[in-house]
Amino acid sequence: MKISCWLALLIVLLFQMGCTDHASEIPEKGVSYQLNERRKNTIDSIRYNIQLDIPSSKNESIKGIETISFNLNALDSALVLDFNSDSTHIISVQSEGEEIEFEVANQHIVIGPGGLKKGRNTLTIGFIAGNLSLNRSEEYLYTLFVPDRASTCFPLFDQPNLKATYALTLSIPDGWEAVSNGSLKSKTTRSGKGVFQFAETKPISSYLFAFAAGKFFKTEKTVKGRSMTMYYRETDSAKVARNENEIFNLHAKSLSWLENYTSIPYPFEKFDFVLIPSFQYGGMEHPGSIFYNESALILDENASVNEKMARASVIAHESAHMWFGDLVTMDWFNDVWLKEVFANFMAAKIVHPSFPEINHELRFLLAHYPNAYEVDRTAGTNPILQDLGNLKNAGTLYGAIIYMKAPIVMRQLERKIGGKLMRESLGEYLKKYAYRNARWDDLIQIIDKKTPLDIADWSRVWVKTPGMPEYAFSNQPEAKCIQKKDSVSNRTWQQPVGFKHVKSGQKDLHFPNPDGTGYGYFQIDSASTSYFFKNYDKPGDSIFSKPVFRGAVLVNVWEGFLRGDGPEATVLLNHVLQALTKEKDPLLTDYLLGRLQSLWWSFLSDERRHTYQPEVEKVIWNLLNETKDKGIKKSYFRTFRSVALSEDAYQKMESLWNKTLVIKDLTLSEEDKISLAYDLAIRGKGDVKAILQTQLDSTKNPDRKARMQFVIPSLSPNETERDAFFESLKKPENREKEAWVLDGLSNLHHPLRSASAIKYLRPSLEILQEIQLTGDIFFPTRWTNTTFSGHSSREATDVATKFLNEHPDYPYFLRNKVLQAIDMPQRAARLKR
Repeated sequence: MKISCWLALLIVLLFQMGCTDHASEIPEKGVSYQLNERRKNTIDSIRYNIQLDIPSSKNESIKGIETISFNLNALDSALVLDFNSDSTHIISVQSEGEEIEFEVANQHIVIGPGGLKKGRNTLTIGFIAGNLSLNRSEEYLYTLFVPDRASTCFPLFDQPNLKATYALTLSIPDGWEAVSNGSLKSKTTRSGKGVFQFAETKPISSYLFAFAAGKFFKTEKTVKGRSMTMYYRETDSAKVARNENEIFNLHAKSLSWLENYTSIPYPFEKFDFVLIPSFQYGGMEHPGSIFYNESALILDENASVNEKMARASVIAHESAHMWFGDLVTMDWFNDVWLKEVFANFMAAKIVHPSFPEINHELRFLLAHYPNAYEVDRTAGTNPILQDLGNLKNAGTLYGAIIYMKAPIVMRQLERKIGGKLMRESLGEYLKKYAYRNARWDDLIQIIDKKTPLDIADWSRVWVKTPGMPEYAFSNQPEAKCIQKKDSVSNRTWQQPVGFKHVKSGQKDLHFPNPDGTGYGYFQIDSASTSYFFKNYDKPGDSIFSKPVFRGAVLVNVWEGFLRGDGPEATVLLNHVLQALTKEKDPLLTDYLLGRLQSLWWSFLSDERRHTYQPEVEKVIWNLLNETKDKGIKKSYFRTFRSVALSEDAYQKMESLWNKTLVIKDLTLSEEDKISLAYDLAIRGKGDVKAILQTQLDSTKNPDRKARMQFVIPSLSPNETERDAFFESLKKPENREKEAWVLDGLSNLHHPLRSASAIKYLRPSLEILQEIQLTGDIFFPTRWTNTTFSGHSSREATDVATKFLNEHPDYPYFLRNKVLQAIDMPQRAARLKR
């Protein structure tokens, strides 16, 4: 023991003696705001030239060499590069061809001023690439560097306001394809491998640099003079053929619309997109090389209108990012919402011409408001514009407030100042900050100069404070909706809020926010709620015949129910069932089906569920068979799968799965068959092992087969096997395929198995911080939401409450994710009947 102590002391002394004079300047892990500001003010004109040698086996290391050139205008401190990988992965560092001293500490490479000069510097670094964000499979890999993950692969200045150009050369296994931001300059063969050299990019932020390589199919098309290439993995050629023209056309329409709206031509050299199985997001906006979740674009034959709209929207969203986010990028990631709100805001405009038959006001309402409320009503809500001290926490900023509430706020801003002024302001913003960085307040300043309105004050409430307003109806001194006393002193939510008056006998009924444009909780009384469902879809000129009105009231009723102001669960269930039999609008049908499933699994006791089982199954089965709309038929099919519990329903599901029962116009894809097999397994009434093995054997697509093999243990009727599956998720290497992990978690925590899954809750929370560090931006939220989504007991939510109480210093952002995840289970525990 004494020898060990003296040895430790000797090591410390030797380290201190050998340290350079800049050792004290070694920064904290991640990129602090202070480091960000220092580098922004001293470094510019950055160029990266990166060469990577990718082996055929995912278990072999990727070797790289890069040249970084930049201007340095001060030598008063050490130069800090970011490299969040093993320190032994740095092989050499040279300046102007000469080896120089450096330190690797706290995920950084630190170079003293003595190895640098004012003006132009050139560093050459030999390294082994880190794997954390390379998403490697045996047949392909792809990068995902948002928000600060480029440094997990190679050394660089990994912050959004140090834009740079990137030139990339990939050496890849023979037979593989490769794609990156720049166009392909040359493709040669060397030592039996393909060598792809890509052109230097325009200036882009580090999180937007990307490449993919592997066994991809590709299709090239020119649409209205615009050349595009689609890379994909889907092996069902007929399915690809059904979708590819629409995919290319939607991209072309989006880009043309954006060029017209902004008066700025597409700002990058080329436009390609890669469709990736089980991709972590709907899409990622790398300029010149957008990555998508393959299943979001290559749709099944009977895709619903919501699925088609979702595809059009994600394409428009990622296309809009080429201007909003890529051409002009936020200065610091606390403004990450800025690029997302513009993309969503523009996407809502872009899809209109492609879907003239759709009620777009209704679509905007249902696509944004319910999801925003799901977070904004919780104790873990946050402002749109959040504080961020270090980029390592940037991933936790993402969520429904950014993606769903912010577009609502932006639409309110447009209505406040007018569409013409909005367009003029955005055009000025894009031109002024092209290929540079900007903040939300920069846009507000542009707008404020053009209008007498105090937009800065409006922004303070809507953008910089959390929560949602609440409204009630008042007859004093005149009939109107009034804002209730707010949780923040003297806060007024500037928005017009109306109501619809309806006379019913001697009663005056009032329906607040009838056009669905107001944001908040609008209290509606029980008499108005009952009258609404009795007159649901009333024909003629009645306001009840208007889909937007029905959608707005349905959202209000659901919000009231969750607060204990509305009908109790079984009454609302009956209302929803009756409304489904009358509803003809596919968007509202999908919304009602979602509410039905939430009521069914979260707000009904086992006894009540048993009582209502025959009626619910009968209504959904009849609607499934009777509807003529193929897309809605698929929605009813998925709902039937979800709620089915009786022996008769199980037999119907099994017969659909093994093809002994066929429903007219219901075409089941391979993914549908897999999901059916999973639902049958969770019910546990048949030979689960045989069902899953049969489905596995019949699955043709190799990516879906691999996903099944991973997920199957989570479906086991043997609790010990499920325990082993959960234990395996504690190892980061078993969480690499995040979509697969979420599949498995949803099976473990299915409401039918929630009692046996209580024991997974505490361990799931205990590794949440690690998940944030090793997973991608949405994974912490999805991990916690999926973990608690199948639970509706006080016992389950008490686990989370106790965990948070025992960790008073738990990171603020993650604490909010937990509070958001347990909000619905807590409400369910209170309201369950």
